[in-house]
Amino acid sequence: MNRLLIIVFIALVSGCSNYEFHSNVDKENFDNYFKPSHVIVYDKKQLLDLEYTVLGAVEGSSCQEAKIDVPASEREARTKARFNAADMNANGIIFHSCLNIERDETCVSNVICYGRALDVEIPVDE
Repeated sequence: MNRLLIIVFIALVSGCSNYEFHSNVDKENFDNYFKPSHVIVYDKKQLLDLEYTVLGAVEGSSCQEAKIDVPASEREARTKARFNAADMNANGIIFHSCLNIERDETCVSNVICYGRALDVEIPVDE
């Protein structure tokens, strides 16, 4: 009886040995997911005491494509702008404006945020 159980167990385990596990969790997806967290949002007052270089203009858009979709949000538009700033190797961003656009050709509602990507020199405490 024990031999039969051992043979069945080995057969079951060996049947699973060809199993391959696939996942969307890889280093690139992980790095992309956290990319905007490396871009700090500054306001004008914070930049007065900092040295920085403007790398260029950035924008982000949030589009509600259908009435049943989640409404467009400023939060999503700002996050997408931070992604774009990170793609420019920026570590900071300053937003100038966000526009709510009601119904256009492709979106039921749309929010677009505009800003500037910055390379901010972070002071080192001595």
